[in-house]
Amino acid sequence: MATLDLNNISKSFGNTRVLHDIDLAIRDKEFVVFVGPSGCGKSTLLRIIAGLEEASAGKIVIGGTDVSNAHPVDRGISMVFQSYALYPHLTVFENIAFPLRVQKLADADLRTRVGRAAEILQLTDKLDLKPGQLSGGQRQRVAIGRSIVRNPKVFLFDEPLSNLDAALRGDMRVELSQLHRSLDATMVYVTHDQVEAMTMADRIVVLNKGRIEQFGTPMELYHHPATKFVAGFIGQPNMNLLPATVKSVTSSGITAVLPGDAVVTLPVEPGTVRQGDQIEVGIRPEDLVAAKGLRATVQVMERLGGVSITYGVLPGGTRICAALPGDTPVREGDTIDLGVPVDAAHAFDQSGAVLRRRNAPQIAG
Repeated sequence: MATLDLNNISKSFGNTRVLHDIDLAIRDKEFVVFVGPSGCGKSTLLRIIAGLEEASAGKIVIGGTDVSNAHPVDRGISMVFQSYALYPHLTVFENIAFPLRVQKLADADLRTRVGRAAEILQLTDKLDLKPGQLSGGQRQRVAIGRSIVRNPKVFLFDEPLSNLDAALRGDMRVELSQLHRSLDATMVYVTHDQVEAMTMADRIVVLNKGRIEQFGTPMELYHHPATKFVAGFIGQPNMNLLPATVKSVTSSGITAVLPGDAVVTLPVEPGTVRQGDQIEVGIRPEDLVAAKGLRATVQVMERLGGVSITYGVLPGGTRICAALPGDTPVREGDTIDLGVPVDAAHAFDQSGAVLRRRNAPQIAG
């Protein structure tokens, strides 16, 4: 397999710029996921890597070779699309073998490659069937098998699970992760689903409006988001972003006033904000604790067994979500107190950038 390097990739459609100076270094055998909202440029970037779109500027290097101007078939990549794109009149064997027949590969080698791919994907007993006789997950595996037989340097996946139901998507996430390990391959995967990104990726590229917001491991993005956008996008349920006013600034941090006049002291580096500045304090629903601090009126409870997702509203109308123990004796209309653990809280300035923080005590009330 191979490394994949993107150097200052930009893309414009007419006067509209959709990608801005993308720099990425993807390691050999790494599983990297591009994630972001619709229109962020993730599929366009994948198509540029594949050679299906031409970059307006920049360079693409695969395995040390500049392929910026190479034909897609000469880039050493294989792409799996959102649509299965299978030939309904051909068997599973012939669908998988199709790219090898185009290459006019010797029949013995063709059968060996198809057999290996079918074994990896648990399709050996399906080779004589037609696509119409398969489940959605099996059809997607056939499409993946057609990529495997080409022995590409890099696998590209463009939202391959979006046509499947929720249960099958979960199963296929596991299968794709196992496939990555068995093939020991470099894989680049596009999705808008942050759950897919968190559960499958070695590292995640978070894209927003054609720019990279952050590139790191799933837990780096979860625990150390670089921007408000990443903080709100990564994690389920979404991080709470609470408006706050800086009350005081000292050498050890800042004291901020939250909705309802709750006060929290955060270990933010000095010099980043001043007294009176407006900031946002981020706290994940699963990090809120039953303690004095924020007072919320419960509006909706989602009982999920081990956890109860609790949606409420703070004084002034700010919404808040807390993930509480499943048997928490709380009902709609109740008022609850929620404490903010200082070591799990984040602060963002008006530009959306995270404010650097120091170590701190466990709980602020």
